[in-house]
Amino acid sequence: MYRDEADLDLLAELAGVLDQTVTAAGLSSGTYLILRELCGREDAVRVTDLAGGMGAGPEEVADLCGRLVRAGLAETRASGVAATGEGRAMLVGVEDAANEAMRAYVVDRPHSATVYGLVASMQSGRFTVEDLLAFLAEGPGAGDPEA
Repeated sequence: MYRDEADLDLLAELAGVLDQTVTAAGLSSGTYLILRELCGREDAVRVTDLAGGMGAGPEEVADLCGRLVRAGLAETRASGVAATGEGRAMLVGVEDAANEAMRAYVVDRPHSATVYGLVASMQSGRFTVEDLLAFLAEGPGAGDPEA
């Protein structure tokens, strides 16, 4: 999907809003992403598998998992690392707060077509943290003549 510079700028600004929300909850960007991965799984996952799926080094992921374990948001098991109930609740709270913060942020922006569409999507619940992370991972789309 083609995204012009205004779209990409807005997505970057929303990533900043997400980062502020994550930090206010006491997580780093890395621990937040690991917690999201753990909460997306039913069973424990080996650190090496988690690292491979995220394109990160196992040592870095092990350190981030250790931080989550020490905070009570994850636990180690014989089969790997898993989110705790507290971790799952934390993630829901962070993402709810981030979605609200992103909605509030775009309402205060000049209403270009991009912002207007995003506000409408957010108000209807069709644009969430999950969507933001997916869009950021995609970057400029294949239809972008400069890509």
